[in-house]
Amino acid sequence: MEKIKVLSLTHTDISTDSRILKEMQAIANANSSVEVSGIGVTIDEGSSKAEDLNDISIEAITLKSRSWKVLPTILRHFCSLIELTCKMVKRAVELKPSVIHCNDTLVLPLGVMVKILTGANLIYDAHELESDRNGISKTLGKLTLFVEKLLWSFVDALIVVSPSIEKWYAKNIGKKDITVILNSPVLTEKEGFETGYLRQKYEIPDKVNIFIYVGILCEGRGLDLILDVFKKNDINDHVVFLGYGALKEQLVEASKKYSNVHVHDAVPHEMVVSVVKSADVGLCLIQNVSLSDYYCLPNKLFEYCFAGIPILASDFPDISQLIEHYNLGKSCKLDSQSIYEAIKEFEEMDELPKIKTSDLYALSWGAQEEKLIKLYNKLI
Repeated sequence: MEKIKVLSLTHTDISTDSRILKEMQAIANANSSVEVSGIGVTIDEGSSKAEDLNDISIEAITLKSRSWKVLPTILRHFCSLIELTCKMVKRAVELKPSVIHCNDTLVLPLGVMVKILTGANLIYDAHELESDRNGISKTLGKLTLFVEKLLWSFVDALIVVSPSIEKWYAKNIGKKDITVILNSPVLTEKEGFETGYLRQKYEIPDKVNIFIYVGILCEGRGLDLILDVFKKNDINDHVVFLGYGALKEQLVEASKKYSNVHVHDAVPHEMVVSVVKSADVGLCLIQNVSLSDYYCLPNKLFEYCFAGIPILASDFPDISQLIEHYNLGKSCKLDSQSIYEAIKEFEEMDELPKIKTSDLYALSWGAQEEKLIKLYNKLI
């Protein structure tokens, strides 16, 4: 019997996008009669490339329009959309998929085109609240919302990353078969870092706490506020920033001046939890710079809780509810004084809260896989 084909489409480098790879692998593992393929782009200049990864066929193409920096951002996005569609549509139609999994809005027009030509079911996987997210202009946000509304009737199922984003789409665009798939990490048995890794690496005394921030080192992540707090003379604890981004050099300079500030290079996704286990408190202080951020449940939140350390997080709706429901730590307002007071509370505790990872199955990737497979079974 011919295998049922699933096609995952993205405008990112598909071979390094952990969420997409996790979803593709989950579907491939769940049903031997399903063949999973993915088409994405490569950030490197050059010819197209293709590879197989864990029984998943992956093909990446180059978008030359992304390097046209002389064009306004919105025009460059439009050119990328046209180039992406032209290069992908022929290959996508040739696969004759039964299900098309569109990751983010940029590939949604392509997914609709393939759906019309092949009769496949279409899943729209919104990795954020796509029309109101950090880093895009109001004009591009309005254009994104227009595209979503225009193509909404073609969407058979919607995947989102938080309950508030689920409610927003249902209220502002329309009701669909909506599934919330959290950005939970895949926990592996691979040998990682020792329990005292960070303390040994940075020669941090046993009597002080290690706070850790994991993620992109950029604006809107509360890094300036965190740094302001750890610069204070009465803060004895240490902070480690783990990741990469535009603010990395600024943080490195601060680490040279302040002995309790440290910067760690980014590590592979599968190693993050292992590193985090050697810290004491995780920092998830997202700033309210977009509605997507306000409604977010970011990767780092789940990496911290599955590492078994308490969390200090933004007092946003979904984050606060999750922190309170599972007793994962504290939430606070996003200003230097509130963060300072919360960190001092942790600093003055005789013993930090214990996180029971065995009670967190609903937040695990295993639980997310079950929801994803249930959705796919409806469509195939």
